[in-house]
Amino acid sequence: MNTLRVILNIALTITLLSGGVCLLGQDSFLLSERWNPEAGTLFQGVALYCLGLGPIFLGAFVGAVTYSWIKGTLPMPDRNTIRPHPSYKGAVIVRFWYLVLPAVLFVFLAFILADKVPIQSLQPTSQIGVAELSRSVAHS
Repeated sequence: MNTLRVILNIALTITLLSGGVCLLGQDSFLLSERWNPEAGTLFQGVALYCLGLGPIFLGAFVGAVTYSWIKGTLPMPDRNTIRPHPSYKGAVIVRFWYLVLPAVLFVFLAFILADKVPIQSLQPTSQIGVAELSRSVAHS
């Protein structure tokens, strides 16, 4: 079970770091709202950078925990338990607080700085539709 934990943490680290880097490489990111699909949250500029740094710090946290497990400086949970005791989880978070705190703060700050916008693709437009276009071409 401990080898599986290390492998899963390595995969999670890679996923979080690559997701954060992918967000940092974008010009903007639109997150549509769940209950109102005609609106969304637009991350651009500083808000997008904060949103990208959140998963990077979280990936660094997971990587630091995994490295500590491999190195032996952090005891691994019991091999037979699927879910470690909450006190163990709390101790890990307290030990690596300097990576967890910025991750949470960056994501929180990103949502504060982001703009609420209507989603343009769902708004009615004044463009000529395909049917109207085909009628105008047929008449000419």
